[in-house]
Amino acid sequence: MSGQPPYWQAPQGQQQQQQGYQQPYGYAPQGQQQPNQPYPYATPQQSYPPQGQPPNQPYYSDPSQQQYPPQGQPGQYQQPPQGQQGQYQQPPQGQPQQGYYGQQPQGAQAPYGQQPSPAPYGQWQPPSNYPPQPQYGAPQGQAPYPGQQPYPGQQGQQWQQPPSQYASAPAQPPAQPKPVSIPEKASPGYDPQQKLETMAVDKAADVEAVRKAMKGMGCDERALIRVLTSSKYQNPWAMAQFVEAYNSRFLRDLAKDIESETRGSLETGLLALIRGPLANDVYVLSKALNRLGTDEEALNDVLLCRSNADIRAIAAEYKRVRGKELLSDIKDDVDDTLFRLYSMVLAGTRSEGITAIDPIEIDQKVTELQNATEGQIGANAIVVAQIFTSSSDLQLRTISEAYQQKYHRRLKDVIEKEFRGDLEDALLMMLDHATDPALFVASKLQRPLRSSRKEKHFINRLLALYWRPNGIQLAKTGYTTYFGVSLKSDVKAGLDGDFEKLALALIGEK
Repeated sequence: MSGQPPYWQAPQGQQQQQQGYQQPYGYAPQGQQQPNQPYPYATPQQSYPPQGQPPNQPYYSDPSQQQYPPQGQPGQYQQPPQGQQGQYQQPPQGQPQQGYYGQQPQGAQAPYGQQPSPAPYGQWQPPSNYPPQPQYGAPQGQAPYPGQQPYPGQQGQQWQQPPSQYASAPAQPPAQPKPVSIPEKASPGYDPQQKLETMAVDKAADVEAVRKAMKGMGCDERALIRVLTSSKYQNPWAMAQFVEAYNSRFLRDLAKDIESETRGSLETGLLALIRGPLANDVYVLSKALNRLGTDEEALNDVLLCRSNADIRAIAAEYKRVRGKELLSDIKDDVDDTLFRLYSMVLAGTRSEGITAIDPIEIDQKVTELQNATEGQIGANAIVVAQIFTSSSDLQLRTISEAYQQKYHRRLKDVIEKEFRGDLEDALLMMLDHATDPALFVASKLQRPLRSSRKEKHFINRLLALYWRPNGIQLAKTGYTTYFGVSLKSDVKAGLDGDFEKLALALIGEK
């Protein structure tokens, strides 16, 4: 255990430094721009040069900052006649309004001598109805730059009406708005701000009851289960209050007392319960990575299908506890392709809270997936991983439906055909979680219950649902809907003893 303070606090007397992750495959280093790169890089914004300013100068500065010559002075520009095209006119009806200063409207003409920039990924780009512009000299129909002689062919063209094709250009459809993405809040137990918002609970009697259960000869396991699974401690920060109160009241360590008084799966479950979700995630990751043979299934349980806020909290807490970067430990334990997938996940840039779907973007991703799998010999795992890890559940579900509609094959079948091993498991987990959450969580509980190594993953998955709002109810619904039995009956059939009692208490079945 590291002696560093929790991840949300800086060391005393030092300014907390920003903790950065190694940028994942497919993302530009922070602070650098990589032009002419395919998705996911954005196209640099461009703008027109102001009238009277040569190219390669800053574009569209704030009008309040511009200094125009006084009207009527010799050798200076005169106000164009009313009705003729000036420098800052209202765009014709049907064309998009100008953006903020320094931004080029989508579909607008690029600066002279440059090609128009493509529209952002997934957005419609209107065709250009304007003729090519000369690379040098002032624009057609305008006076040359101050101090510059008119170029041949420009004499007598100052302040003339623009050519007819400009005035008669058809109205262009407005650019489609980008779907709004609202960041998700951290799950309960992952944001220290939640601790300040949690009301104090009455825990004095429960602290005495737990100490009594582990004092003297033997241990009262039923009393431990009854108190620690009480609904008032289901909030991880309320459980943290209880643990702190126990340790302060008796000057003991509750975790060490449980270790000395319980055994087996009950001990595993109770220790995970009092750790809380964030500390337990770090514990599971440490066990999965620092052992003979990496437990990729445990890595997937902790890292995949999580919010960006949870991912950042997990990575920061892992570094505080272990003293090393999580991504560095993962790199030492998995193959290169799987490492790239986890690096994309740990970048914490997944789309979240999408309130609208962009059909053009969805269709482009469907096409990319087909080209990266069935459309070539040998699947491009990086392209598939990039799309899966960057998409929200709603986007990925829509992509799956659109893929089947377009190519008449289930995307899940394509993944199963094109990939094998740990990468296949990771991709299918993200896809299943997005397409049918109830079936997904029910299946995650059913598999270990019906295997010989029940406690290895079952208790951590059950507790993750216990801490998640409505998580247990979602699992119960999935069980009855898809398996035709209740979760309670499967728990009673698959477990026994005190561990069965603990599991039943966690799902609300005393």
